[in-house]
Amino acid sequence: LEDELHLPVIHDDQQGNATVIIAALINACKACGTNLEDTKIGVIGLGVTGLAIARFVRAYTGNPVWGATMSETSARRHKADDGILSTLDELMSGMDIVIATTSRGNIISPDMIRKNQIVFALSEPQPEIDPATEMASGAALAINSKAINNLLCCPGLWRGTLDAKARTINFSMYTAAARAIADCATEGEILPTTLDGQVHRAVTHAVARAAVETGVAERKLDDDYFESLNILKTPWT
Repeated sequence: LEDELHLPVIHDDQQGNATVIIAALINACKACGTNLEDTKIGVIGLGVTGLAIARFVRAYTGNPVWGATMSETSARRHKADDGILSTLDELMSGMDIVIATTSRGNIISPDMIRKNQIVFALSEPQPEIDPATEMASGAALAINSKAINNLLCCPGLWRGTLDAKARTINFSMYTAAARAIADCATEGEILPTTLDGQVHRAVTHAVARAAVETGVAERKLDDDYFESLNILKTPWT
């Protein structure tokens, strides 16, 4: 679609959510004393959101992602992305980090939780397992959909893209956004609040800088731009 329109294109439930998931993974691993690149990560539910998350995790860590799905089409797409197909039981018993996006509540039982496992149960309105139940079952960290909001990403991602007049949104720009979000979390937080204007300013500047550094920006941005605290001031006025 980008090639046809000659404009940047994203899907908030895919790239937007996946960017926020990367930010959450960075801080979750930091909180648990784990190196993200050394963990085995599995995604349960490979719909549009799950597939995007798996792609971003693979691109960020450089490691294959295990995936479980009941859809043959999704399974083929995951394999085409160099993903490894597995089952729910295998993922729960073998993964250090599990990200569930199945749209089905209560499919993970307490006895499936592995000690010190990190589990993101993201389905709504009912998560795959209740966070309190996860923690009581030995999980190191439990996160549900209430903590994951693509509003942390999308305003700053688009503002940075527009400020830089970027021809496309590449993975370096998504990575910059994820790291900026992660860096804005305070002690004890996995992700910052969406109401913190500092987050959106940080994401804007990080994305714009990544666009410039990767050569997709068509507008020159000087130090004054990156040092400005006034998010309402635009580089084209």
